[in-house]
Amino acid sequence: MGVADRPIRVRMAPSPTGFVHLGSARTALFNLLFARAQGGVFVLRIEDTDLERGSLEYENAIYEAFRWLGLDWDEGPDVGGPHGPYRQSERLDFYRERAARLLDSKQAYRCYCTPQELEAERRAAEAAHLPYRYSRRCLKDPPRDRHEFTVRFLVPGGHVKFGDLIKGSMDFDADLIGDFVIVKSNGFPTYNFAAAVDDVAMRVTHVLRGEEHLSNTPSQLMVLDALGEGRPEFYGHLPQILGRDRAKLSKRKHPEARLGLYREQGYLPEALVNYMALLGWNPGTEQEIFTFDELVAAFSLERVQKSGAVFDWEKLDWIDGQYIRALSDEELAQRLMPFLPELDADTVTRAAPALRERLKRLGDARELLDYLWEEPPPPELDPDSIARVRAALDALRELDWTPERIEAALERLREDQGWSRNQLFKPLRAAVARAVSPPIHHTLALLAKDEALRRLRRAAL
Repeated sequence: MGVADRPIRVRMAPSPTGFVHLGSARTALFNLLFARAQGGVFVLRIEDTDLERGSLEYENAIYEAFRWLGLDWDEGPDVGGPHGPYRQSERLDFYRERAARLLDSKQAYRCYCTPQELEAERRAAEAAHLPYRYSRRCLKDPPRDRHEFTVRFLVPGGHVKFGDLIKGSMDFDADLIGDFVIVKSNGFPTYNFAAAVDDVAMRVTHVLRGEEHLSNTPSQLMVLDALGEGRPEFYGHLPQILGRDRAKLSKRKHPEARLGLYREQGYLPEALVNYMALLGWNPGTEQEIFTFDELVAAFSLERVQKSGAVFDWEKLDWIDGQYIRALSDEELAQRLMPFLPELDADTVTRAAPALRERLKRLGDARELLDYLWEEPPPPELDPDSIARVRAALDALRELDWTPERIEAALERLREDQGWSRNQLFKPLRAAVARAVSPPIHHTLALLAKDEALRRLRRAAL
């Protein structure tokens, strides 16, 4: 990869038309890692020209999601910068001026065709088994009695070539690309027009984006070449993230596509960042757990893979578990508090050591601790199990109520009676909690002593 002659600038340009996608977060991460590794600038641009689907709620969700992950930008709508505004709806005059220049130079033209006429053209091409391209009827003989129009770019033909940092040399036959709309009838620019001219205006050097945008690149480069304002120096199209069915992650088909799901389930953001970095990038070593600074130091575009990356829940759970076990008791308790609103801070802090080894994600704590605020129904125990509960009651009745004392007393009882851990602990767990809970000494100690003994007595009747 060559080195840019000017300071490296990358951008992430989401559209606020829905909640944040995992793929968008991964693209933002790769841009940020590259910028930080190269001492460059990371720009956030909001592409909000879709009036029907866009909303301020979704824009705010973008900020919140990226900040939750720790993906901080250097320039953007909320922080400003020297090349703003960074919200496309605030740049309409800029797009109109560029479109006017293309119209004046005959590199674009007004199209008065109605949606019904365009649909008829598409159907005719389909019936003839031909790829659809606009007929250029408005270039050749525009109607005289219409006033509503779009602006179409006049595709010059030939080949569009560029080097892709990930996929290698690209060569597109422009004769297969029809004259595309650059300004809609409402005066707003289309994606391929606004994104292209903004990249140059914001001095973006490296356009790193998802593979689904590869087919857009020749159209954008033709626009930039026609304007004569230069191109970004490099393009790179990141591999798709795939579901287990090997299809591209889709919000409709794959729950894991929605970024908010991970926050709701209690994945640590730093663990998710670690995992996302490994979705389509290989560090070239056996290392799998990375701090953000370690990712910056190791990251290079040369090690981004060309093929799609399959999402793996088990790998994410393993990485998240590693991060959870690295937290101090105090930090783990603080992270758990939003998931356990029924419990006070002292109880959550006491529970943290018992939970650490059993959690894949913070949200799992609810199932492990719900017996503390919702008493389970009395269990149906066989006579041998009832006898063991009664023996445990006798062993625990006069005890100082700490996990260590409870564990020692139950171990002495078990060894004296020759019982297995399962023979003693299973009925005790059924008596006070549920089938899933922390280790039995912690399960008991987290309850007030009187309450724990009451539940044991209830089961021993």
